[in-house]
Amino acid sequence: MKIQLKHWQILDMTMSCKKTVSFTNYKDSSTLELKVSNEFIESEAFEVIFDVSIADEEFNLQVQASFNFELDIAMTEEFKNSHFPKVNAPAIAFPYLRAFISNLTLQSGIKPVILPSINFVEFAKQ
Repeated sequence: MKIQLKHWQILDMTMSCKKTVSFTNYKDSSTLELKVSNEFIESEAFEVIFDVSIADEEFNLQVQASFNFELDIAMTEEFKNSHFPKVNAPAIAFPYLRAFISNLTLQSGIKPVILPSINFVEFAKQ
């Protein structure tokens, strides 16, 4: 079975800055909320959806992103309940979202946000 990330896109994004950014005495006080879900859209395709919320004393950012994966054969219930949609696919997709958020915040003139690496094996257990 071959599995491929075919497409990804930002579905929704909201960003608001609270004040002028000061990089003096910078202390990271941001909070991160991350939700990951799967949607099985066709017999040979599924998507991983990330909902990210970052709250900081200087800005708020909410991003929803969808990553579409395709299989070369029809999906079985065994596949749907396997490690791949819950662990492997998010691990493949997350670096794209991480880079997007880093670049967005850097280019917005606020302190750049670099999301931490996520252990999706542990994340799936929660």
